[in-house]
Amino acid sequence: MFQLFDLIVASVGGMIFSALRDTVYVAMLVSDCDECGFNDLGKLLFGGLIIALLLGVGGSLLWRRMKDKQGSASEFVSIRNDERNV
Repeated sequence: MFQLFDLIVASVGGMIFSALRDTVYVAMLVSDCDECGFNDLGKLLFGGLIIALLLGVGGSLLWRRMKDKQGSASEFVSIRNDERNV
């Protein structure tokens, strides 16, 4: 059973790595220019960092809003009796 699980995980990991490698090759092919220097790579890296941060913050805000819309039914149970019988 463990061998089957290992085989599945390895094949999925291989597919992800292959897709990532192909994406990097396409990005290199598209961004290939003769006048690009080392400074342009720094700008691209900084721009990618900004985009990743914005996507992360936007995704977390979207996740939080979706979580709030599902209902805020609290599972809290109080053991205090608010009614005071005198």
